[in-house]
Amino acid sequence: MAQTDVKLTIKNLRSVEGNLSIEFYRNVENYTKGQNAFKKLYVPIKDLNQYETTFKNIEETYYAVKVFVDTNGNKTLDRSFLGVRKEPYGYSGDSEPFLREPTFEEAKVYATKQNNNIIIELNNNKGEE
Repeated sequence: MAQTDVKLTIKNLRSVEGNLSIEFYRNVENYTKGQNAFKKLYVPIKDLNQYETTFKNIEETYYAVKVFVDTNGNKTLDRSFLGVRKEPYGYSGDSEPFLREPTFEEAKVYATKQNNNIIIELNNNKGEE
């Protein structure tokens, strides 16, 4: 299988402080369960507008990425009793379903040498004005 480097850019951090949780999946089952991510990062952030990282030498295939800023350090994307996300979050792909995360099909992107940039803009980020 062909290998490539994939650059992941998280935008709209708006100087929020916390830990950036990045989960990189390559199959439906793990993505749906939120377990056994292919790549997983938990990075302290402060005073950033965007964050970039590169995953080196990964297989050219479909991936789905989940991202959120853990503002209280509990390693969970907090939700209200109605299911509304309370912390900044984002997913690969262009889908934004209400009150649920996108399916793997909705969030997947095909990573190749020609298509090796994934950009995620965080939602629900009030941050500092």
